[in-house]
Amino acid sequence: MPVFTAQSPAIERRAVHLDLKGLPPTFERLMALVEVFDQMRFNSVVVEWEDMFPWSFDPKLRNASHYTAKQVKQFAKRCAELDIEIIPLIQCLGHLEFVLQHEPYQHLAECPEYADTLNPLHEGSVKLVLQMVDDVLELLPDVTHFHLGGDEAWSFGTSPASQSFIAEHDKPTLFLKHVQPILDSLRLRKVRPLIWHDMMMNWPVSALQQIGKDADLVVWGYRGTPAMATHHHKLEVLDRLHEAGIPIWGASAYKGADGPFRDLPNKEARLLNHTGWMDVAAPYELKGLIATGWSRYASGRVQGESIDACLVELAMASITFYNGHWPNNGWQVCDQLLKETGAYECSSRLREHFSKADALREEAWQAARQLKEQLAGMQVDPGQPSAGTNRILWDFFQDLVQRIEEQSKLLPALLKGLVCEPFIEPYYRTWATALRTEADTIKARLKIKD
Repeated sequence: MPVFTAQSPAIERRAVHLDLKGLPPTFERLMALVEVFDQMRFNSVVVEWEDMFPWSFDPKLRNASHYTAKQVKQFAKRCAELDIEIIPLIQCLGHLEFVLQHEPYQHLAECPEYADTLNPLHEGSVKLVLQMVDDVLELLPDVTHFHLGGDEAWSFGTSPASQSFIAEHDKPTLFLKHVQPILDSLRLRKVRPLIWHDMMMNWPVSALQQIGKDADLVVWGYRGTPAMATHHHKLEVLDRLHEAGIPIWGASAYKGADGPFRDLPNKEARLLNHTGWMDVAAPYELKGLIATGWSRYASGRVQGESIDACLVELAMASITFYNGHWPNNGWQVCDQLLKETGAYECSSRLREHFSKADALREEAWQAARQLKEQLAGMQVDPGQPSAGTNRILWDFFQDLVQRIEEQSKLLPALLKGLVCEPFIEPYYRTWATALRTEADTIKARLKIKD
């Protein structure tokens, strides 16, 4: 049964995204995943390094499990041998929590209450981004594209100085004032920047055309299809950018887009998302498609959805991007592709574990909600007898929490060798700890004795 049936790929650049700020693969697994990407016929990999990069301008930004400079070069060498283009991703404005949380950089934050967005008017902001870019290009000198992020800069334009600037000019001018020196630096190195589109959706055409001269925009949308208009990748946005002559990429999600507390994606939702993006690839002359895979919604959020548990959804993207459509026997083809990569058994074991864990956790939170509503009801309707009911509901909830705690203890063995060791314990303990804390609170309110 052939997997890739098209004589030539439906879209030339087909990228997979590695989000390394949560559940990063061990270096050995990272190298093995490159082989999997190659067999899935991805020809680009967008690497969001965060604290897993061996930063030299400030080693304090390195995670204890960071990849070494030698390992980064080894990774790049193997990618080059397989004709897989590395596209580094370093945030240039928002989502810089992993840097701005440190005292030496806190003064660069746009808003003191947050540690997410750079102050676009502080001279140290551009300097910081260029230091990061320099570090990356020192180890990866052959890259031709560089993703600068730029999305979800929640506090952008909120400082008094920024508000004054916007009042005199406008938000696009403030954004460009910060970003343009970075774009200029990359242009001089013959590197084409990429930037997420969401901060620019409502820009005037003149501002869009200005940034389009120096950067490609990556339109991302992970819910539904562009035609469904359920997210900010709707057709009217694509129309506007395309008519302005902006070079466009698209981005679906193979994991990390169905809620921040999940262990597995919604398979049907991911398939709809992939095929929806493929439908607009030719009409809007997309330069490429990126299958993003988020391991955290932000640096300060909980981890979710390991790469190896989600290879089914990645295979779905690879088949759709290459063939241009999802085949009638797609699920069988998907399984076959995973078997050809050698990842089928490992991925299946993880999916079985997480399917059971997700179901238990959902049932437990529903039981917790029922107990809390029962307690609230007894406050407003105190004349009704409740002790027996409370105990029944508590015993049911307590049993679920204990089962989840036991289930979570199985995960470290399943992730051993796949994920860097220090990330495993926080991941498997998060869900069980959250429910145990909830159980302790409810137990105290119920005045239940052991």
